Amino acid sequence: MFSSLSLLNEYESEEEFIENVHPENTSPRLPLPNSFKLVSQEEVKDDPKKHEGRIRSYPHQRGNWNSLIFVPYRKNGPFDLLRDQIIDLCQPKIEMKKIEEPHISLTRTFILLYHWIDDFVAAVKKSLGIMLRYDVQFDGLKIYCNEERNRTFLAMSVGFGKMEITKSVQLLDKCLSEYKLHPFYNEASFHMSFLWCLGDKKKELEELLPEMNKVFEANLNDSFDVTIPVTRYICKIGNKMYNINLK
Repeated sequence: MFSSLSLLNEYESEEEFIENVHPENTSPRLPLPNSFKLVSQEEVKDDPKKHEGRIRSYPHQRGNWNSLIFVPYRKNGPFDLLRDQIIDLCQPKIEMKKIEEPHISLTRTFILLYHWIDDFVAAVKKSLGIMLRYDVQFDGLKIYCNEERNRTFLAMSVGFGKMEITKSVQLLDKCLSEYKLHPFYNEASFHMSFLWCLGDKKKELEELLPEMNKVFEANLNDSFDVTIPVTRYICKIGNKMYNINLK
C-alpha cells in the first residue's frame, strides 16, 4: 500500500528522443519542429540548493512531463496571518516554510509523455464535464510525512465537500488507467498542505498540534474563512496550466 503523501509514480520506460548526428554528412540539416526541440532540449539537473534542500524522488528525463490535477486555492490576508502565527509557534524548534501554491490534490503526481498531453487533457475535460460547482470546508489541522520521510507537511483537512472530491477522483482514476498510470490513494485523506519542513518531524509537530489547532480555531472566530468555492480544477503539466471549469 502506498503512503498517503507519496508523490512518486512508477511508469513504463520510454525511449528519449535522440537527435542522430553524422559528422561525415556535410549537407545542411532541416530544422526540427518546435515540438521536437522542446522534447530534445528539455534537461533538468537537480540542485537541492535551489529548492530549499528538497531532493527529487526520481531523476528528470527528457520528454517526460511532471503532472498533477488539483483544486486551486487563492491565498488572502487572513490565511497568510494564520501561517505566520503557526510558523512563530513552531520556532525555534522547527523551521516551517510556506508552500507558495497551496492546493487540494485530486491525483498523485504522475508522468505524461509529450505526445500524450493533448489527448489526455481532452479526456480529462470530457470526463469531468458532469461535475457541478461546489464548496469545500476545512475542519482542522493534520500532519503528513512523505514516503521518503525527508519532508513533513502541515495541512488543513477537508470536512465538507468530500463527496464531490471523491467523485472527481473516481473519474480521474479512469482517465489515468487508460495511460497505465496509478490511481489516487485507496484511503485518501483529502487535505491542503500549506507549511512544510525538511526531515521527518511528524512526532515533534504532533506535540505542537493541540496548540496549532487552537490558533486555527481562534482565526475562525476572526476573519479567516475555511470555506472555499470550487469552480474549476487545474491540470498542471510541466509549467503549463490547463483550466477545467465546472458547471
